[in-house]
Amino acid sequence: MSRGRIAVHGRHPPGGRVRTARGGTADGHPPVARRRAPRGETPLAFSTLRRRTAIDDSGRFNYHLGKLVGTFVEKSEEGYDLSYAGRAVVAAVIAGTYSGAERKEPTDLGDCVLCGAPVTAGYADGELAVRCEADHGLFVTGFPPGAAADMDTETLLETAALRTYQRMEFATTGRCPECLGPLATEPTTTAVDGGEMHVFASRCDRCGERFAASAGTYLVLAPEVVAFYRDHGADVHHARPWRVAVAVDGRGPGGIGTATASVADDDPYRLRFELTVEGDTLAVTLDDRGRVVATGEPP
Repeated sequence: MSRGRIAVHGRHPPGGRVRTARGGTADGHPPVARRRAPRGETPLAFSTLRRRTAIDDSGRFNYHLGKLVGTFVEKSEEGYDLSYAGRAVVAAVIAGTYSGAERKEPTDLGDCVLCGAPVTAGYADGELAVRCEADHGLFVTGFPPGAAADMDTETLLETAALRTYQRMEFATTGRCPECLGPLATEPTTTAVDGGEMHVFASRCDRCGERFAASAGTYLVLAPEVVAFYRDHGADVHHARPWRVAVAVDGRGPGGIGTATASVADDDPYRLRFELTVEGDTLAVTLDDRGRVVATGEPP
């Protein structure tokens, strides 16, 4: 994990792009189904589907279509339609997942919660990164270029933050947000300017998806924590991940109040936070997936 990283997720295709997904089939022809037909128009007959491609040879078209049937295309008496896997591939192509051409100029985001250095957000080659001048990678995530092209930087940051919290919600269930397969999460720590930050690192062995976030970031998903801060006039629900550095140098979420973190038990793993605002303290215990298993007054 890179230095001082609060949240990171995602991975990119090898080399950043998959040429045949964008350019066509392996022999140079356009994909059989470049986009989904409008709702209510599918399934499509063989002849109708062939007219929508640039493949004039019926036999060659039938060959390529046959390669897709059973995995990406479903065949019935009414015609051909995309399967679940096919819709997922088409959605990825439309989102620009396999193209890294979109870029956005760096945007100032204030001061780093870890060291106070200036922070900027930048987007290039399918990666959104929030970093400070001291090289703290506060928030790093993959984001489809096609989707990013239609967003200004503020919208991109807001959407990426929400997407990250959704992935973290999946992590607490033990399921991968990409393929829905089993997801393994491991509690660990990372060094932060002489101290340490508790981190949950998640990995899917089925599809290779991996992401990590500070344990304190998981706190702002918990209704009990949100309610505690709301009672003190602060809204931490889905706070921007790069602003949440809980228990680093004793600070609370977003710098509100104070907080401490300690491993209360190793088997089973229990990580306990004590959050204090205006003299009131809430103790919150997380398990090894980042789920809240206990709240209340500190012992």
